[in-house]
Amino acid sequence: MPPDQRLNISVVGEDPLAAAKPTFANFVGISHVGTEVQFEFIFLDLNHVAQRIERLRAQPPSNEAEVFEGRTVSKVVVPVASFVQLREHLMRMFDKFEIADGHEEETRERKNAGA
Repeated sequence: MPPDQRLNISVVGEDPLAAAKPTFANFVGISHVGTEVQFEFIFLDLNHVAQRIERLRAQPPSNEAEVFEGRTVSKVVVPVASFVQLREHLMRMFDKFEIADGHEEETRERKNAGA
C-alpha cells in the first residue's frame, strides 16, 4: 500500500452486556424491602441508547416506556437505620447542587444577554 493512500477502518467494541464489567455506572436504582435498602449501579452504553432513540423517532409516538437493558456494576444493600442517617448529608448535597446549578444558569443568562 502506498504511504499516501488513506486506509479506512472500523472498530467495533464488545457487546456491553457480554463484555467485562465497566468501572463506571451511569444509572443508579434505589429500592427497598422490609428493613433493607438496595442501591443498584447500572452501566448503560450511551451509543446503544442513542441508536435506539434514533430508531424510535422514526416510529409513531407511543405511551409505552421503552425498556433499556443495562449491566449491573454492583449492588449495595444497607439497613434502613443506616440509610436514614444519610438524609441530612444528602439534603445538604442537593442544596449545594441546586445553588451551583443556579449560579451556572445566572452566568449563562449574563453571557447570553451580553452577546
